[in-house]
Amino acid sequence: MRRLWVIFLFIFYAALTVHAADNFDQRLAEARREYFAGLQGNHAADGKARASFAALSQQYPDNAVVEAYNGSLELLEAARTWAIWDKRRLANEGLQKLDQAVNRAPNDLEARFIRAASTRHLPFFYKRKEQAASDFTLIAPQAEAAAAKGVLPPELAAAALDYYGQVLTDRSDSHGARRAFEAAVRVDGSSPAGRDAQKRLRTE
Repeated sequence: MRRLWVIFLFIFYAALTVHAADNFDQRLAEARREYFAGLQGNHAADGKARASFAALSQQYPDNAVVEAYNGSLELLEAARTWAIWDKRRLANEGLQKLDQAVNRAPNDLEARFIRAASTRHLPFFYKRKEQAASDFTLIAPQAEAAAAKGVLPPELAAAALDYYGQVLTDRSDSHGARRAFEAAVRVDGSSPAGRDAQKRLRTE
């Protein structure tokens, strides 16, 4: 009887763990959608993304992906504010969170992608362009397989490949860039990055 009770408890706790993981994945997916809708100019979605990631951060303080998105949101806030004193503080805090996220989970492709995409176009005095290029260089060879396995959302995998193609274009590697753009289209041709890659392929 005791053995059956132990087995029951094991199954019960295993079910709870699976449910918690599913719940986190669903909440992250929704917060991610809000984040990217906010980038497209949806102010309501932007506010929801901030609230969603703040809540996730409280419950999952050690999650690298959540920390990366929160860091990116602080960078975005820094770009939008008119207050110089807040702009510098928010930018530094955002960069710190992005770096902490990647240092915490250096093999997490989504966290690394968010850092790279968030810092690639920062002003030159932040000295982040080469770091972003290095991040995309690390992600790109893994992106297509990661999307197929469900490790990285297809739209993000396509974006990483599209960005990598731009990095290679800057380095005058037209052949490598073309391969990257073609891979972006294969992964998710209907995403914004996939459509951008198609345009770049047509203009070559």
